[in-house]
Amino acid sequence: MKQFYLLLLIACNSLNALSENHIAGARSKSMGNSSVALVDIWGAYHNQATLAKLNKRSFGAYYENRFATKELSTKAFHFNYPTKHGTFAVTYSQFGFNLYKETKIGVAYSRALGKHFWGGLQFDQITKQLNSEYGSQSQYTFEAGLLAEVFPDFHLGFHIFNPIQAEFTMLDYNDKITSTARFVFSWKLSDQTIISSEIEKDLDKDMRTKIGMEYKITDRLLLRAGVNNHPNTNSFGMGFTFKLLQTNISFSRHPVLGYSPTADVNISF
Repeated sequence: MKQFYLLLLIACNSLNALSENHIAGARSKSMGNSSVALVDIWGAYHNQATLAKLNKRSFGAYYENRFATKELSTKAFHFNYPTKHGTFAVTYSQFGFNLYKETKIGVAYSRALGKHFWGGLQFDQITKQLNSEYGSQSQYTFEAGLLAEVFPDFHLGFHIFNPIQAEFTMLDYNDKITSTARFVFSWKLSDQTIISSEIEKDLDKDMRTKIGMEYKITDRLLLRAGVNNHPNTNSFGMGFTFKLLQTNISFSRHPVLGYSPTADVNISF
């Protein structure tokens, strides 16, 4: 069975599932990961600049069961703390299982740079743990984001991850940590509807395009859907809010490997 999971990990590596920036938040997943210009409590995983627009402290837990295989799951947590001097955030995520595991710890800061302009910066420690032969190794990098309100309810966002191209140097090979740049717009068409469209470029892979939409049925219930390419993936989900508690679920479908359900639970106070 372990050999099967190792083969699956190799397949995932060819699909950019290893040494990637494992993002979190079921809202983003259900909108095709078109999220850099969305103000969201999981913003530290997408664009740290958006955190400056939060006005409540929040804590959240997230789980993704990638391709319905627990050995490829991602677990993540966040804590956001807005102050009058900006928003501070701490994140932790973990991908994989005992034969291959990636963990990431991030510390972020975001603040307004003008009336309609925000910026954010995050420092990351990324650790890769392999079997006893290869051991474990940690690398350090950073990510940064910008958010601008071009006109009311229309935002442009930009995010870059690992611009220094940090990589793991193992016994007999080097394993690059992905370096990506993302550019997106989000448009609040009405009090009920938001659309988002994003372009993502990995330095070593084809450009990806993403489109997502969110529709508010009531103040407590929202529906979402999204698509992206390379590989062609579609997703959908919903969100529910009750007083201090917010929860989101999503399902995305890979054309070959199948469904990946995700969920998060959050408290804002």
